[in-house]
Amino acid sequence: MKQLPLPCLILFATVALTACGFPKTGAAPAPLSPAQVAIAVAKSPATAEPALSTGRDLFIAKCNGCHGYPDLGSIAEERWPDVMKRMAGKAHLDGSQGDDVLHFVLAARIEPTNKP
Repeated sequence: MKQLPLPCLILFATVALTACGFPKTGAAPAPLSPAQVAIAVAKSPATAEPALSTGRDLFIAKCNGCHGYPDLGSIAEERWPDVMKRMAGKAHLDGSQGDDVLHFVLAARIEPTNKP
């Protein structure tokens, strides 16, 4: 049996490990609905609609540069703050920009019900 050269094995291992480290990808998230905005503001009163909109704009502009848009539902809500800390630095976002993206992501995960 013929063995693969070491550089080929290293490349294969790197690709395989890297592919396993990224979350499932999805489409770019749509703008937030008024209901999602209202729920997000109620959960975090310091969050305002303009910051959520800015967060989406930054998400669209930055989060597809190195990898596909993550499927927002594939990462547990409690993990998003740590994910954003790590990714904000890689995307060259300052603290308030990272917060805006985080609040947008958390709001975009909200699925409002039609219950009164």
